Amino acid sequence: MKPDLLLMQAFLGSTEKSLAEMRDVHRLFAASDRDAFFDSVALRIRAVATGGMLGLSRELMDRMPALEIIAVNRIGIDAVDLDEARRRGVRVTTTPDVLTDDVADMAMALLLASFRRLCEGDRFVRAGRWPLAGLPVARRVTGKRLGILGLGRIGRAIARRAEAFSMPISYTDLRAAENVSYRFIPDLMELARDVDALVVATSGGAGSKHLVNTAVLNALGPEGF
Repeated sequence: MKPDLLLMQAFLGSTEKSLAEMRDVHRLFAASDRDAFFDSVALRIRAVATGGMLGLSRELMDRMPALEIIAVNRIGIDAVDLDEARRRGVRVTTTPDVLTDDVADMAMALLLASFRRLCEGDRFVRAGRWPLAGLPVARRVTGKRLGILGLGRIGRAIARRAEAFSMPISYTDLRAAENVSYRFIPDLMELARDVDALVVATSGGAGSKHLVNTAVLNALGPEGF
């Protein structure tokens, strides 16, 4: 008999097909009465597959005494009660590196859009104002000083892309990283004062809440991004 797996949300069809070959899959997200459906399978569930935003609450965890593993599609674990999982010996897994490049690409897209005023320019043209007026001059990205808050997988991927724009790169983290040539600045305020753009690449959750506060934004200054 295959172990019982609870899907908290829909996955790609090919992924669900593969899971169904290995597990008895129960799709909570598709149930018309989710509470009744959950009650009917909760005692048998040994594994849960969920997303980083949805996670798994302690309340639902408590109703699954046979639970052994929570598999998070993507890397976010903020919505999983890790203390309760640790107490019960439930494994929590993520899928690191699957979206690293995509997130780093988006960070560079946001930098380019901000410096070059791309969103503003798009609205300007669509409003039919192009023949009537001109946009203020945008700023170049090449050569600007980039600060990265959090030099993990994603932070390093962003830095590699920024190198192609000849951006001097500095970073701050809990400790200096090994095998990188970027400048380590231990203090976030000092980093903000020293760069033209600050990219935040940290984990979410209580540990990073308000990490970038008014003082940091003031240190970055009115010309910073």
